[in-house]
Amino acid sequence: MTTFKRRSRAAAVVAGAAAAALAVTGCAGSAGGGGTGAEGGSGEGYEYGASAEEIKAAFADVDPVTIKYQPSAQSAKGPEAYRAQAFIENLETLSDGKITVDTTYAQGIAGYTELPDALVDGRVDVAYMLPIYQPDQFPIFQAWVTGTTLTGTSPLVDELAANAAIGELTWNDENLVNEFRDQGIEPLNLFNAAGAVLTLCSEEHSTAEDWDGNQVRASSVAQTEQLNALDASPVSLQYTETFEALQRGTVDCTLSTTLAADSGGFIEVAPNIGYTTDVTFARGPGGVYAGSAWNSWPLAVQQLVFDSMQDEFIQSRRGDLGGNYVAAQTVREQGGSFKEMDQELQDRLKESSVGLVDGEVEEGRLPEGATQDIPASMEEWRGVAQELGYKDEGTFADYDEWYDMEDEDFIDPFGERYFEEVMLPHRPS
Repeated sequence: MTTFKRRSRAAAVVAGAAAAALAVTGCAGSAGGGGTGAEGGSGEGYEYGASAEEIKAAFADVDPVTIKYQPSAQSAKGPEAYRAQAFIENLETLSDGKITVDTTYAQGIAGYTELPDALVDGRVDVAYMLPIYQPDQFPIFQAWVTGTTLTGTSPLVDELAANAAIGELTWNDENLVNEFRDQGIEPLNLFNAAGAVLTLCSEEHSTAEDWDGNQVRASSVAQTEQLNALDASPVSLQYTETFEALQRGTVDCTLSTTLAADSGGFIEVAPNIGYTTDVTFARGPGGVYAGSAWNSWPLAVQQLVFDSMQDEFIQSRRGDLGGNYVAAQTVREQGGSFKEMDQELQDRLKESSVGLVDGEVEEGRLPEGATQDIPASMEEWRGVAQELGYKDEGTFADYDEWYDMEDEDFIDPFGERYFEEVMLPHRPS
């Protein structure tokens, strides 16, 4: 596979990190090679492994296209915007100017609960969506959210492995793919498992006594059930209300990724972070999807949009890992702590999580064998990460001392492997 990279060295981001590496892979899963992806649009595409010049040549006869894009980021700055900036740069540059990306940040066109309709009615063409907010509309996606509880937690290797493992299993689930296509939505990055969900508390919480009866913000049905297993009291609360609730002591803790916690300022008022190892709280995944405009785009446009999902995966991982980096620094500055939860609590979490996944299998929303397949896939992708030289050289607490935020190419080998093995067969042809 030939990978072509363009780098933009912009201003430093949070914690002094370099700006996102903007990369694109001229990869095609089935142009000239037997993929099983979505039916492609009109016109000629380009072959897997094409050079940047060959990709541009494929756009010579393509009429100009404007893509209305709504990413998850609140602005164009910071680790949360890595993937958005890569997507924009890839499309506008490698199309030789034939694609213009009209970007709206901060959910300016449609909020997350409205996005499915906005994609179908054409207000948005490509968006980062959170189907977790519509469990009735996307019940199979919600079931896979429950499946994320069986991934592990480590600051580097398990972050990579969890996203690859769940990504592979979800792309192989035709029921999930069709759940979107049947509603007129085309999956591009089907299931971004995002960062591990940790506990952020005003006081240290590591033992069963610490959790008993405490008020804890949860954001999904699976998280609520997991908290019940710890004898905690789950609270439903909007993300935007969480900082004030923690500050005032209305809630004792929240469940959050480090990236979301940094964006929301949670660590400043809840600097005591707890984590698990071989099981985790249900993640808060999303994905990238195209709407009704997809079928009107020429094949070359569809392919370039899809190929850019390699960067979506890479830059998403950079953002999540960057969140871990900033969290380590902020916890230290705030006089907080990182503590692994007691084994008794982790055992209770695991029992609850296995039961939740078994229940989704029984209801037919997850494939048979999912309870075994998820840990098995995790182990496989941990092996891939280790084979490529990735390893946890410490813990969450000292993460900023051993992870190099300025290495722009660090995630590339893993992202390329994931794209090639998992996503390539689904490329439009």
